[in-house]
Amino acid sequence: MIDIKKLTVNELSILNSLFVYNDADAMIVENTKLISSGAGDIFCIFNDGKPFGELRVKYVFEDNLYAVKGVRAYLYAFRINKEYRGKGYGKMLMSNVISVLESEGYTEFTIGVSDNNIRAKHIYGSFGFTEVIAKCTETYQQDTYSYSLYLKS
Repeated sequence: MIDIKKLTVNELSILNSLFVYNDADAMIVENTKLISSGAGDIFCIFNDGKPFGELRVKYVFEDNLYAVKGVRAYLYAFRINKEYRGKGYGKMLMSNVISVLESEGYTEFTIGVSDNNIRAKHIYGSFGFTEVIAKCTETYQQDTYSYSLYLKS
């Protein structure tokens, strides 16, 4: 049975089954603060209780291009395990998260995608993420990522 839900801080350790972190403990501390403060959420998709994908959301960000509380939400860390890709589960997760956020009053959404990730750009484009509003680079746990920030409004 497929289920989508927001994780609680007590469930954050299951993210280790979706991605290999350089420092899993730091990731848990960081996301505990994010969720506890109301600055973000992590949505996971499950098959019979086993997580196989995630989409994270920030409601508060240092740069208003990304997020503005109550108006614009930043979607990131969108991952679906390889064995579940190409079956519509990623679109199901994205659609669910956007619907939840729209019901909470959000009208704008941003998402980052690397320019060479054609598959992701196609999926995001189908959801209306078509306007590039910034070129960005960030470092997370010693890994550097470059991407374009897309807006859906």
